[in-house]
This record gives sequence, C-alpha cells and structure tokens, in this order.
Amino acid sequence: MHPIRLISKLAPKAINYHSAGRGSAIDVIDWRTAAHALSGLSQEASDWAWYRFAGQDDKLPRVVRALTMYVTLFIKIRHFKIKPETLTGIINVSILEFTQPLCRTCSGEGSEPITKTVCKPCCGTGRQGISRRQRCSVIGIDHKNYTKNHDEVSKEILRLLSAWERDIFMNVRKKMGEIS
Repeated sequence: MHPIRLISKLAPKAINYHSAGRGSAIDVIDWRTAAHALSGLSQEASDWAWYRFAGQDDKLPRVVRALTMYVTLFIKIRHFKIKPETLTGIINVSILEFTQPLCRTCSGEGSEPITKTVCKPCCGTGRQGISRRQRCSVIGIDHKNYTKNHDEVSKEILRLLSAWERDIFMNVRKKMGEIS
C-alpha cells in the first residue's frame, strides 16, 4: 500500500465507525495500523505527516515552529538579515509551494522526460510553480525586495520538508514490511 494512502487512514473522516468487526469492514488496514506506521519518527516529521496526509490542521503551528527554529539557525550561520515577520511569510509560502500539485510536464521528476534537461515550467522542483509576485504577496514584501537570501532560505525550508517526507515514507514502508 502506498504510504500516503496508509497515512490518510488517520484522517477523522476516513475512520470506519460502522464496521461490524467480523470481517465485514471495507478496509483491511485501519487507523491503528496507520498510527503504528508513524511510530519511530521525529516529532517534526510526525507533525508534518499528520498535517499533510491526515488532514490535521491543528498540527500546522507545530510544523511552523519547528521550521522557524531550524531556519533561524540557518540564517544565523549564513549571516543573513531577514526580519521575523518576513521569515514567517517565507515559511508560509514554502509550505504552500511544497503542497502544490505535481508538475504536469515532468510528472514530478524535475526534468524533461525526453531530453532529461531541467523542466522549464517547474524550474526543476517537480511541483507546479508559484510566480515571484505571488510568492512576495504571501510573504508580505514587494517583489523588487525579494533577494537571493530569501530564495536561499526558501530552498532550505523545501529541503527540510522533503527530508521529512522521505523519512515518513521510509518509516511507513519499513513498518509495513516492504523494506528491511
């Protein structure tokens, strides 16, 4: 079973309350199995899985707080000068960008299927792109003030989210016995 489909069993509307318990249930795998598949993850990755795949919107503040801590350290190491309210906007736009649907041209690969060059519509991200003006409106700054430093921070956040999803998928596959 695909990890996303398994974790989505944790959504409140996905729980089968009407099953009789004698083999008449539609779902062979229930929410307990899905919850077990998330055990062993870091708290940040677990919160991201609950928010992204199980529809638990109350986990978003915890995800934002974790990203803020990681990215604040990244900013201090790189000696960037970014205001706290701008940082919050960058985190919000990065989450929005990461949850965009896959690019139709490359199907999420990030490269053109035939030529194997970087996909132009998504710029190699594998997701449908957000324009610079849209990005700046979510951040709350003018598009002329968007710098390379803002882009570096956004890429770091996307890298963190990608690492969390990779950990989630590996953990779910391991718990389900697909890999050893």
